[in-house]
Amino acid sequence: MKRVLLILIGLTMFFSSCRWSSVPWWTDGQSDKGEKIFRYDRLVDEFVSLNSFTSLQRMNTEYPAATRLLIEEVLAIGAVQEPRIEQRLREYYLDSTMQVLLEDVHDEYTDLNVEEAEISSVFEQVKKADPSFHIPFMYTQISGLNQSIVVGDSLLGISLDKYLGRDYPLYRKYYHDYQRRVMDRSWLVSDALFYYLSHEYPLPDDKVHTLLDYIADYGKIHWVIAHCRNISLEQEAGFEEERVLWYKENETEVWNWLMGHGVLTSADLTMIRLFMEPRGTTPYIGKDSPDQIGLWLGLQIIDHYMKSHPRVTIGELLHENDYEKILRESGYHPSANKK
Repeated sequence: MKRVLLILIGLTMFFSSCRWSSVPWWTDGQSDKGEKIFRYDRLVDEFVSLNSFTSLQRMNTEYPAATRLLIEEVLAIGAVQEPRIEQRLREYYLDSTMQVLLEDVHDEYTDLNVEEAEISSVFEQVKKADPSFHIPFMYTQISGLNQSIVVGDSLLGISLDKYLGRDYPLYRKYYHDYQRRVMDRSWLVSDALFYYLSHEYPLPDDKVHTLLDYIADYGKIHWVIAHCRNISLEQEAGFEEERVLWYKENETEVWNWLMGHGVLTSADLTMIRLFMEPRGTTPYIGKDSPDQIGLWLGLQIIDHYMKSHPRVTIGELLHENDYEKILRESGYHPSANKK
């Protein structure tokens, strides 16, 4: 069984995941009805605000995995079997700060029609390209500013309280600017798609992965999402014009530095973090350098590869993880491609 990942915005997936070995509560037929996002957050709020036994019963009988994940992993307030755990859950959400979050989420997210349509469209395109792909059961929750995305076998949970806008007052108190820039509603679709597709098409567990593996793997998933959403690679990755300009002007020098220092083939997690994680700048490259240089390079490699292999389908690309081969066959080399 694949792991369930609890994703913290501001950290990349492979450094912020927790394992969960719960079986889905839905049948295979139900999991393929993933076109709608269930408002589980409203069900929880109904239980909290009204102390509704009916709502609690639904949480435990219809959505036991989501409830268990919420209590044990996301909020970490105890085990679902513990006596009076439901009272502890109510007390958590009745906290004054949580009440503000609840109210602001309800005001911002009166509906998710746009996000629902975009996510469903991409999943349907991936399903068409790869019939083995499982469209997940999607639901929303309020995590108390903990995990942003919950991903598991045919499961996709979205924490709406992590997407209230980069200038949301509570965010300014606890997060750096580079973290807050992705805590906006405009990022919800991309995050949900990226983390679920990364879970469904993971790097193999039978080898140690290099910076090149992560660069190309991230680039691959974002390239597929951009293609399916019919948007630019820069828009999908959230790269504003200033950053794109820097990437283009310094791409050759960065690539030569990575090659010259053996970093591209290194499995050093410290170096991988420096080039993949959202952060202020990228050490070793310069104090004025932007972050996530690795993602930019990965997008270029995959884009060159797909343009030079027009018969490769999305499904085939998603299953391909020999990134040395992809780099070799892409024809990508910054000094040769730089205008």
